[in-house]
Parts: sequence; C-alpha cells; structure tokens
Amino acid sequence: MMPPVRGLIGLASAVVALWLTTDAALACACCSNRGYRYVAIEQISEQRLREIERMAFADQAFLATGEADAPTEFQGFGTRFGLTVARTDKEMVFSFRSESGSEAELTLAIPGTISIFQVDPRSGVPDEGLGPVLYLEWQLTAPASGTGVFRPFVGAGQTLSLIFHGRGHGCTEAGHFTDWTLLIEGPSGTLTLYGGLTSSFR
Repeated sequence: MMPPVRGLIGLASAVVALWLTTDAALACACCSNRGYRYVAIEQISEQRLREIERMAFADQAFLATGEADAPTEFQGFGTRFGLTVARTDKEMVFSFRSESGSEAELTLAIPGTISIFQVDPRSGVPDEGLGPVLYLEWQLTAPASGTGVFRPFVGAGQTLSLIFHGRGHGCTEAGHFTDWTLLIEGPSGTLTLYGGLTSSFR
C-alpha cells in the first residue's frame, strides 16, 4: 500500500528544514562580526599545533632591508636566501642558504603559549556571507638561537618570534595564513626576515 503523498511531502520538508538549520548553525560558528577584535596570549592547544604543522613554507626568504642598508654581517651573505624548515615536537629549525652557498640557521623552541591577534580591519572587502574578513596573526616567541650571520643577533636577552599572517573568519585553519615573519629583537639589535606559505588557500 502506497503511503499518503501528503505524508511523504511533509517528511521531506522536515528533512530539508533540519539540513538547512544544521548547515546554518555550522556556518554561524565560523562567522565574524563587524568591528570584531580579539587579542590574547593563550596556552598553545593541540589543535593550534596541528594547524601550524600543516603550514608549508615557500623555499625563499628575504631580509627586510635593502642590500645597501643591511647589517654588516649580511653585506656578504645577501638579503635573499633559499629556505628549508625542519620540525620536531620541540623546535623548528630555519636553514638559510645565500646565493653564494653560505649557510646559517635560526632555531625556535616551541613555547607553551601562543599570541593571537584577530581584527576586523574594515577594509571594504565584500562580505561573502560569513561576516567581514578578519586580519589574523599567530605568534610564537622563544629565546633566540642561531648560527652563522645570526650569531651577533642571538644570545642573552634576545627573542625570536615566528609570526603567521593571514585572512579568515571565525574558524581559523592553516590555509588561511599566507605569509610569515621571523623577528629577532633585544638589546643586541633587531632583525626581520619574511616569506610566503605555500599551504595557503590563495
């Protein structure tokens, strides 16, 4: 015996309504709001560590200065380098190779905390249904450690920060980050290196 058509239509409507409600709820969990701002230092979670592990570094890095203005140590090393990154559970090692073949490393010990910065820049980028596109930064900071041309910029009082930059909404993942910065600072001086992430959605 065929079930009543009206009953089938009602059941189908209920299923569609449930699907739409669930989909909207999931989407809304990732929404951002106009004027949103979040700045905090958090204990680094397993979820954030997993996203950082998924980020892939491009094979070039740059010193944030012109060749003529580079610190003395870099006037022979250059301001454009090849880059490889090795990782363990405890550290990330950035290996830089100059165009002449010289090598130097910076080592970042994975800290217990992470600095989060998320803000609506009110840039006029169109809302695609999840709210404004936020500017994102994740920052890891530890005592600076390095070799080669970096030796004068590491040691007592010097810190090394790895900063990931990107754009996204309320649910942040590796692909939302497009670029990185390494910042060395302290009483012995400041040095900034930068490059891109090949794991980004762009």
